[in-house]
Amino acid sequence: MRGLWTSLRLHPIGCVAHAFVAFSVAWTATDALSHFFGWAALNSPKWFGAIILCSVIYGTYRMWRPAQIVITAPLSNVSIEVVFGDIFAQEGVAAIPVNEFFDSEIGLPVSKKSLHGMFLQRCFAGHGEAFDRQVADKLGNIHPEVVSRREGKGERFPIGTSAALEVGRRRYLLFAFTRTDTGTCKASADVPQMFAALAGLWRTARTELGGDVLNVPLVGSGLSGVGLPTRDLLNMIILSFLDETRRQIVVHQLRVVLGWDRLPGVDLREVKRYWEAK
Repeated sequence: MRGLWTSLRLHPIGCVAHAFVAFSVAWTATDALSHFFGWAALNSPKWFGAIILCSVIYGTYRMWRPAQIVITAPLSNVSIEVVFGDIFAQEGVAAIPVNEFFDSEIGLPVSKKSLHGMFLQRCFAGHGEAFDRQVADKLGNIHPEVVSRREGKGERFPIGTSAALEVGRRRYLLFAFTRTDTGTCKASADVPQMFAALAGLWRTARTELGGDVLNVPLVGSGLSGVGLPTRDLLNMIILSFLDETRRQIVVHQLRVVLGWDRLPGVDLREVKRYWEAK
């Protein structure tokens, strides 16, 4: 229902336009049948009301975007669910893209508007000491590159490096996705980097998750500036996951979580038809 309401709220004029077209076609047909065949019943108020109702339903349907689909991977028991919602509200393990330094300071190193920043604020109340301890423990066997920065940590990890963290009863899988300018702290990413980051995420998920559902955001859609439309980013995530799954199963259920603001940019029915036709 939220998907329906959001679709209508974002596209009210489109809904009215489609309804008007449907009404025009139905009324023209009614007028022709009444004139040439003398069908007087078509001139009744009930028939006029039925035309209006059907036109409104048609206009609503044309604007409606489903809020959830499930794609079944061929020749396997692996499924990919795509939903609109809040990744922190989903059951299972949430994957959180972070910068290559695994920074913990809200501000210049980590924007509070990024998913990295939201994670620090929601799960660690913006205080990074506990976060730093878990990251140091999980990445202790990886030798980072030591660099000098204006602000933030000075240990840079390879793109795709992942760490499984526990916060209360929830588990999160952080993975290095963005590169950070050492002078300005601006995070950035591109398409090859995105595939490298996802590959590292899948490898870690395979060993860490067991039977849990893996929730992945629309990677590349935030402040990192990959700059691709919603559907292209979504298809890249699905393609990367299926490619890794052909080698060895990562998880049995992947859930890609899109923010509600992305609803106008993608029709999940088209995504489902595209992948299931392959």
